[in-house]
Amino acid sequence: MSNRIFTSRIAIAVALITPGAAWAQDATRAAQTQAQSDDQSGIQDIVITAQHREERLQDVPIAVTAVSGDSLARSGVTDTRQLTQSMPSVVFSRVNSSFQPYIRGVGTRNANIGDESNVSLYIDGVYQPVMSSLGFDLVNVERIEVLRGPQGTLFGRNSTGGLINIITPDPTQELSGSVVARVGSYGEKSLQGYISTGIAPGVSIDLTGSIGGDTGYIKDLVNGGYRGDRSSEVARAKILIEPTANFRMVLTGNYTRYADSSSVSEQPFRGNSTGARAPVPILPTGPWQTAIDTPTNAKSKTYSASLQTRLTLESFNIETMSAYINSKAVSITDSDATTKPIGSVIAPQSSYYIENEIRALSTGDSAFSWIVGAFQLSGKGSFDGLESYANGALVSRTFTRQEVVSYAGFGEGTLRFGPVSLIAGARYSTEKRNYEAHTATAIAVPFRESSNNKVTYRFSAQYKFSPSANVYASYSRGFKSGVYNGFATTVAAASPTRPETIDSYEIGFKTDPLNWLRINGSLFHYDYTDIQQSARDPVTTLVLLFNAASAKVDGAELEATVRVSRNFNIRGYGTYLRAKYDSFPTAQIFRPMPTLGNSSIAPYDASGKDMIRAPRSTVGVNFDWSHDTDVGTFGVAGNIFHSAKYYWDFENRLTQPAYTMINGDISFSPAGMDNLRLSVFVRNLANEVVYSQMTSTATADKAGFERPRTFGASAAFKF
Repeated sequence: MSNRIFTSRIAIAVALITPGAAWAQDATRAAQTQAQSDDQSGIQDIVITAQHREERLQDVPIAVTAVSGDSLARSGVTDTRQLTQSMPSVVFSRVNSSFQPYIRGVGTRNANIGDESNVSLYIDGVYQPVMSSLGFDLVNVERIEVLRGPQGTLFGRNSTGGLINIITPDPTQELSGSVVARVGSYGEKSLQGYISTGIAPGVSIDLTGSIGGDTGYIKDLVNGGYRGDRSSEVARAKILIEPTANFRMVLTGNYTRYADSSSVSEQPFRGNSTGARAPVPILPTGPWQTAIDTPTNAKSKTYSASLQTRLTLESFNIETMSAYINSKAVSITDSDATTKPIGSVIAPQSSYYIENEIRALSTGDSAFSWIVGAFQLSGKGSFDGLESYANGALVSRTFTRQEVVSYAGFGEGTLRFGPVSLIAGARYSTEKRNYEAHTATAIAVPFRESSNNKVTYRFSAQYKFSPSANVYASYSRGFKSGVYNGFATTVAAASPTRPETIDSYEIGFKTDPLNWLRINGSLFHYDYTDIQQSARDPVTTLVLLFNAASAKVDGAELEATVRVSRNFNIRGYGTYLRAKYDSFPTAQIFRPMPTLGNSSIAPYDASGKDMIRAPRSTVGVNFDWSHDTDVGTFGVAGNIFHSAKYYWDFENRLTQPAYTMINGDISFSPAGMDNLRLSVFVRNLANEVVYSQMTSTATADKAGFERPRTFGASAAFKF
């Protein structure tokens, strides 16, 4: 492609997404014709399953981003936490062993056993209820779909903020596979493998495995060397059975082990800790340093199995899903983040869940399409001896248990007439929970039970100007079910919360104005009520969980994909978010004291404050370029992500400053060996300081760190 055409495509793309110049088709018609004649490459359609059926991304009236696993890997996204860098409006954070995704400012900061994220995460359509299991390496992923906004009908369980759906490939009859080896800074080493083949007519199997880790990047000022080491294992097996043309079943087994002590290898934020008082201990003087006396860690292990079937009938399909998930996790934290033995906590936990879903959905191209279904979930989460230490002595050891049984029925229909589509759907959910807690010698909280019911719904209208341009408007309601405080050891602290509810109003457009250009955008407003928040009781300092706040969220999102040439693709996005607590007079905060450390808990009116983990703006650019030569194919890929500052606490005192993350990858495939890819990479090129978690307690403000600048190399072979 000539430089003139390259320049014209970039100029046209900028013109079409610039206010006042959008839809300037007359001005670009000549350049479009020239570009198409010189290079017929266009943006390929992306098929997604955001509405439980295969549809073009551009036809779905929902704000969705779908990215292939290969594109994510080349952009430096290799585990779920790094989705922040590549998906609009996503902040994937953590607290100790709990991983907490946020979408458009909506997420949970609670780390209670038995609680669930209000941004749902699915793997191959299976809901993942355990927050400690949401952090893992992305191995052999086909694509990831992020649905923004409440999905209160079809994916109704706890999808207040949206959902993340990770899709892995199904087995194939043809023999295929891959091996990827990677080495990098701080002792990083990993090996991934995948193989798929048919073992009988209509029966295919695949195996996926990964093992990796590093030696840590948090400098240990006390013992020397480094803390924050990480290790990971992934194993997955799938069996696809298709005995006839109209029936298929997929049996999947998953195992993940994830240990990462980086976030809990903390330091006092801005030096604020009671442990920093005289006599002054060793204290960190910069990022990626720690000086603590506790052997901190955060690790999890999860086993799961699922069976999914699909029966294709004359005018509709019947689909089923059954799954079992078993998870264990433990976090070991230092309460003061110094060398003094002021306090530490060991929190072992275990969970299991059983899920079942059945759906019937119409097929064909009739004017009316529909889907109906039912969902069931039951499970239990326990703290298996939550230990608190003060001055090196065991203060308490408690056992808590929370059980849940939930049922839901749902349905949605779409009526099409001409260019107009009208969608209406509803979901009814009913749930029962029970809770109890005891110590080694006494019952702390006797058995108690609660229930709640909720109806959520979605109404949407779409107008198609053409097959390549449409607008939509929607109103939807989502909710997160009520829950017990998994830390509660008194009857007063064990009251269940009410469900939290979000009402979403959204308008958007999706368009392919040119065959090599895609532009999607949306505007949205949320009314968010009965937000479940955790705080400390001012008298007992015990963790409380309560419905404390309401909020309003307004925002805008814009995404653009430019296929500059057959070998050069650019995907960019920008978001604006104004997320504030509308009413939050009952917030509880810790205030720093002049003598270091925090004062006792103080009541605080957080009304009007920014919601936590909700940056006002983000901008991201992902690119992928390759060039064929006589000796082979060279490639350059990467992403640039910028986030405005955001806060980790209700007072807006614990701040993540604005930062820019730059990742890059340079690759080479020798001539005649397209299945071999050698690459070198850099992550966090600007060496930005990004906090992985920040917490405030009676003893300290604490901060953990994401990785600094790292380099590495990898080799990938496909067959």
